[in-house]
Amino acid sequence: MTDTATETASTEALLSDFRAWLSSNWDPDLKVGEWWERLGLAGWSAPTLPPNAYGKGMARADAVLVQQEMSAFGALGAPAGLGLLLAAPTIAAHGTQEQIDLYVRDIVTGRKAWCQLFSEPQAGSDLAGLQTRAVRDGDEWVINGWKFFSSNAKTASFLIVMAVTNPDVSPYKGMSMFLVPRDTPGVNIERNIGLYGEPVNQGSHALIHYEDVRVPADALLGGPHVVLRVP
Repeated sequence: MTDTATETASTEALLSDFRAWLSSNWDPDLKVGEWWERLGLAGWSAPTLPPNAYGKGMARADAVLVQQEMSAFGALGAPAGLGLLLAAPTIAAHGTQEQIDLYVRDIVTGRKAWCQLFSEPQAGSDLAGLQTRAVRDGDEWVINGWKFFSSNAKTASFLIVMAVTNPDVSPYKGMSMFLVPRDTPGVNIERNIGLYGEPVNQGSHALIHYEDVRVPADALLGGPHVVLRVP
């Protein structure tokens, strides 16, 4: 059997398993949270994630087929948002098993929402211009700086924060990624802003100030000064 034929057979076997699982588990009377719990813990919310991170290790194209099967069956889809799109795959690829168990489980089951905090008032989305700093202090990191144009920052439970941890090297080699609970002391959501930084009365794009925000050492993802590849 050729490699292509083997892959096709493997994909069809997984889809067959998923159809059988849907038949046994989908119940329109379930609450949304109950359904997402079943879906996520069974590995079907984000099947591209590896098995140790609540996934099936499927290719993206095959995961699309899973979504299509779910829709055709009439079942509610997986929780949406940056948690599944960015946080979960990045943590799965670069985090420890402890971080995967702590964060990814609540993402695939829709319990926690996430927000990315990369852009800054003086740098835009150019990471080479980051001004936010994180300094090691014993068993903690202390974060200071500003972020803006941060979608859903007011409703997210966790924030993915990019900060400079080594200012003495090339910008792309001296930054680190932190996983920060939004309710951490020192995280201040100042106001909503528009596309060009202008204040607006309503909206989801926030300007956020980090003032001596202390996070534990295990809030660091992938080690200090490590450029992470987002899968």
